[in-house]
Amino acid sequence: MIIQDLWKFYGDELVFQDVTATIGSTDHIGLVGANGVGKTTLLRTLVGELSPERGQVILPGGYSIGSLWQTPPASSQSLREYLQEPFATRIELEHELHNLAEEMANLSPGEELDQAMRRYARLQDRFEHEGGYDYVVQMNSVTVGLGFLESDLTRSLHTFSGGEQMRVSLARLLLSRPSLLILDEPTNHLDIDAIRWLEDFLASYPSAFIVVSHDRYFLDKVATRIWELQQHKLNQYKGNYSAYLPQRELRQAQIEENLERQQQERARMEFFIQKFKAGTRSKQAKSMEKKLARLPDIERVLDDPSMVFRFEPRRQSGNNIVFLENICKAYGDNVVLKPIQAQVKRGQRIALLGPNGSGKSTLLKILAGELHAKGELRWGTGVDLGYFSQHITFDPENTVLEELYDEHRLELGVLRSVLARFLFRGEDVFKQTSVLSGGERNRLALAKLLLHRPNFLLLDEPTNHLDIFAREALENALMEFGGTIIFVSHDRYFIDKLATHVWVLDGGSLHEFVGGFAAYEEIRKQASERKAEESAEDEVPRCRSVSKRSPNEERRLQQARAALEDEIVHLEEKMEELEEALATPELYQEGDSTLVTVLQEYEEIKDVLREKYAEWERLVDEH
Repeated sequence: MIIQDLWKFYGDELVFQDVTATIGSTDHIGLVGANGVGKTTLLRTLVGELSPERGQVILPGGYSIGSLWQTPPASSQSLREYLQEPFATRIELEHELHNLAEEMANLSPGEELDQAMRRYARLQDRFEHEGGYDYVVQMNSVTVGLGFLESDLTRSLHTFSGGEQMRVSLARLLLSRPSLLILDEPTNHLDIDAIRWLEDFLASYPSAFIVVSHDRYFLDKVATRIWELQQHKLNQYKGNYSAYLPQRELRQAQIEENLERQQQERARMEFFIQKFKAGTRSKQAKSMEKKLARLPDIERVLDDPSMVFRFEPRRQSGNNIVFLENICKAYGDNVVLKPIQAQVKRGQRIALLGPNGSGKSTLLKILAGELHAKGELRWGTGVDLGYFSQHITFDPENTVLEELYDEHRLELGVLRSVLARFLFRGEDVFKQTSVLSGGERNRLALAKLLLHRPNFLLLDEPTNHLDIFAREALENALMEFGGTIIFVSHDRYFIDKLATHVWVLDGGSLHEFVGGFAAYEEIRKQASERKAEESAEDEVPRCRSVSKRSPNEERRLQQARAALEDEIVHLEEKMEELEEALATPELYQEGDSTLVTVLQEYEEIKDVLREKYAEWERLVDEH
């Protein structure tokens, strides 16, 4: 794809200008920038959903683009049927082969059977060229990787929730394998295991993609180039996110250095012109004036919009925050939380992890008093609780300023000052809450939380919809917070920087780990390796402890296995010869008897080989 001099306006407002780039067939691009700079607008322009005011996008012949915001139709179509659509040609060929095989079984030798066999050979060749049965493997990998169950495949699309719909769209897009993937925040609605799977998938993806993400771990794993949209311009860098940061700093330093040099040069030239424009050197002064007019404008790089705030508790709590004693929760027959025993101490910052649906939000709601559960919560002294919900609700009739005033009856000047720290400046404070973006809603909810001045924070996905700069500001504020925090997040960079303890919910049970995310990951990795080693050790005695044999019996088994392996090699070589013969067009012109004989021999050897493989497996197990 070639992008030439793209410009885009919304009314009189410039979104981006002079965007020129080339996307190679295997480029893995991470698109970054503050919320609202036009990242999604740029992607929709590349896809062709929006028309630029100037410039063009040139696509090679046969080039296909797939984008994540395409949502599945709300119909009675099942998930399996929807995900099979990219393989419709292959599945149709599979059905034809099956029907033709049944038809051939009922035909007698003759011209009709010969025609059917020739057609079967052509269809089989085409089916294998298209990829054969590997579409089943692809579907299984994607659905399991993105957290779908076997039972989900038969569900109608309209029964999936909003978050599940996004995962359905992502699964369908990944299976379509277009020339260019456009992924706008693909990690939203994914748990950490699904994000890890998606990272591995994209890191080895053979075609090009552009991904918008604020997940810094994710960008480090999948991106080989970074595009940064800033001040209406597209800046391009080589490498992943970590490689981009020092390049960005160096570029900005060079711009500042060039700007300072130019300002010094401009001042020198203006002094010369002023001093000599009416004197004996007026000709030189006029020449200098022309040179000054031709000096290029160097635009200073402005700091990215960033929140600056602190959570300051009203008072300090006691050393014990809360004891959880036999906390249980079930929805009908679905047990979400089994009896949980845990305690929270002052100053701890606990990351609450687990797969989607494991009960993380449920546990936070129980602690926040928004959900009843069996068991007991014993609270310490002086605990002031603040809760940030994943599902933020505001009065849709309120403006941003009114929403804050309704909850905190403070002077308007104080409220506006607080809102400014969360990037609501000027006329932004008079926006209706009903029109706020996801990031703006999060920032307003954080502003409301800050004014409560709690000393115990419960945060459910606080980084959702926040750009990288806002996430860093929140990280810094929480690092400086003198109270206690339990938080749910899928941003591993955020977790790693903040957590002092990790709680993992799995199967309704709570497992506690002391230390940050990196320490937990190391423990998790070691446990996984131990489990694999134990499985391997368990397997060896199972195979070798069947019985004790005499040396003669052992030798006989080894000889039988060696003879069988020689026979299998011979049969496989014969199979290859017959397959080559069946792929020769001349065979189908030699007459009925030759073709039928070759096909019969091929099928017979295939059956014999199947028996020999089974026999070989039996001998291996005995040994």
